[in-house]
This record gives sequence, structure tokens and C-alpha cells, in this order.
Amino acid sequence: MRKIIHIDMDAFYASVEQRDRPELRGRPVIVGWPGERSVVCAASYEARKFGVHSAMPATRAKRLCPEGEFIHPNFDKYREVSRQIRDIFERHTPLVEPLSLDEAYLDVTEELTGIPTATETAETIRREIKSETQLTASAGVAPNKFLAKIASDWKKPDGCFVIRPHQVERFLMPLNVRKIPGVGKATEKILTEMGIATVGDLHSFTVDQLVARFGKWGTRLWELARGIDESPVV
Repeated sequence: MRKIIHIDMDAFYASVEQRDRPELRGRPVIVGWPGERSVVCAASYEARKFGVHSAMPATRAKRLCPEGEFIHPNFDKYREVSRQIRDIFERHTPLVEPLSLDEAYLDVTEELTGIPTATETAETIRREIKSETQLTASAGVAPNKFLAKIASDWKKPDGCFVIRPHQVERFLMPLNVRKIPGVGKATEKILTEMGIATVGDLHSFTVDQLVARFGKWGTRLWELARGIDESPVV
């Protein structure tokens, strides 16, 4: 059984700015350029309370959060912090798959430091990140990448959530189908027309039925609904 961790930094760009500028701590911070053609790169948790989120037009963010502090992004700084975090990951495993500057998968099935469980490894990594960068990270621990990524969002910010093999079905069944990677608005509309709203609803359909409707992706959909994901950390 594989042991996979997904680490996701909490409001990464905004948190780096709040770390480096103490006067911004506790205030709504919006990383991006203000202006009609700009979008939000990141929003602090204080800004998110006003409905601001990444990829939102900057003008809308300003309307939602007029007290928000717009900070121009400094990607060189964010890349440097990301390298620090990557160094922490590689103390524990060479199998690290970055998804962006602020998140990555780790395969800790054969952990390098002798920590006995993936949960303890995840908590150790989170402590090391906080100690060495003064930033918080959330972690998901599971038998595969699909489940670990869902889990990392479960106790944000600054949390760790574990899905053990025997818990997979019970965990997945009530989830909205939008939690499945690849299910966007168009696919959700089709699934709704099929009477499918939750992952559990997908269990009423055979793999052949899903392939007939979605082609090759129907097999992947059937597998993910059952928590099956053999994709490697690369």
C-alpha cells in the first residue's frame, strides 16, 4: 500500500508578504496588480472572508474588499521560498512532484528518515516548514494522489487530514461529484441529467455505462469514484 502526502501551502503568496511585512498581518492582503485588466494572484484568509479569491478580476476584488491591501507579486521571492520548502520535502523522500510553487505530492512509502507512518511524516514536514519559513502548510495523507489532494483541503488552514484505506468508501460516497478531477461545469451538467450528484451516485453505474457516455474517461471516472488511482508521484 502506497503512502502519499499532498502538501498545500496556505495562501502562499499572501502569507509570504504578511511574513515579511508585519504591518500586513491580520489585514486583508490581495496579491496582484490593481486595474481593469488584472486578476488576483492570491488572497490572504482575511481577504477571503470578503469573497476575494485567486483568478478573480482585480476590480471585483476591490469592490468586495475596499480595505484590501494590494501588493504587487514578487515571484523571485516566492520561488526562493518554494525552493526552501522543496529542500524540506527531499529530506524525507526523493519522490516529489511539484504542482506549482505552493503545492506538491510526496510518495513517502519508503521514507528516508525512519519516521514510521505517513501521518507522522506529514506532521514533521509541516513543523519543519513552520520553523524554517514561518509559514503554514496543510497536508493530506492517503493511499493515492487523488485522495491525498482532496484530504489536504479538509482542514485548511494549517491542518492535516488522513484518509486510511478502510475509510475510503465512507469518505467518498457523500462528496459532490465536482470533487473528482476533470468534472467541470459541462461534465457536472451531464452527470446531473443522469441523476448523479454525489460520488456515491456514480456507484449505480457500471464501467461500461460510463464509457458509453464519456468514452475512455468513463473508466477513469469509475475508478476515482471508488478511490482507485494508480498514478505515480513523478
